[in-house]
Amino acid sequence: MHSLTSMLDGLFFPLGIGAKVAIIAAVLVGIALIARYRRLLDPAGIAAAAIIGFIVFFIGGVSGFVIFLFFFLSSSAVTKICRGRGKGRPRTASQVVANGLPAAIALLSYAAFSYPRCALLAFAAAVAEASADTWAGEIGQLSHKDPVSIVTFTRVPKGISGGVTVLGLSASVLSAMLIAVLYIGTFGGSLSDAAIIASSGFLGALLDSFLGATIQVKYRDKDGALTEEDTGNRVRGIPFIDNDAVNLISGLFSLSLGAALSLL
Repeated sequence: MHSLTSMLDGLFFPLGIGAKVAIIAAVLVGIALIARYRRLLDPAGIAAAAIIGFIVFFIGGVSGFVIFLFFFLSSSAVTKICRGRGKGRPRTASQVVANGLPAAIALLSYAAFSYPRCALLAFAAAVAEASADTWAGEIGQLSHKDPVSIVTFTRVPKGISGGVTVLGLSASVLSAMLIAVLYIGTFGGSLSDAAIIASSGFLGALLDSFLGATIQVKYRDKDGALTEEDTGNRVRGIPFIDNDAVNLISGLFSLSLGAALSLL
């Protein structure tokens, strides 16, 4: 049984390049206007999202774009709900690239090489990681207890990378599973495909927390509290490994893991 997105892909892919570009541009402009109005992205973030979105739509078709759009909209909704209306800054270009570039790389490999299943599972795994990490971070902050370090298991302040909660981990698993289910509903596939996507995404989110606790740079603010904002007073971590760098590394890990598992 064909999904709605696969039927739309059947109409989209035979079109000429000009028609494809026009359709993609119209969709992206509409989403960009909504993102700007709702303050989901800043101007540079919108530009970065448009480039990544174009790659995803052009190569992955409607099916690929639906998965990526679900990540963007669900993560934005979770952020707004957990932080409250009007709170939180719009996402920047570096944040968009850190979360979206691995998925774009997977689809570029899909276009360049002859391993379609491998590349598509890698794409979905990268999206699952980005979604799982975002859901874990935002929903985890609603926990009544402070998170514990994934390395030392001691309490750490909320909002500091490397801390995990039961609530956040549960949200991470749920998000990765939703991306896996959505993949089956769009591209099709087996339960083993879904397991590869969900497990790769969740393990990538765990790696994100581990890197956040070990190598991500941390600072002290003027009051002596630990922060990830660059105050000039570094206390630990590698200077150029910030949260965006950790997100990118974790996404590339999930991409690679999903591809490797698909070839077994």
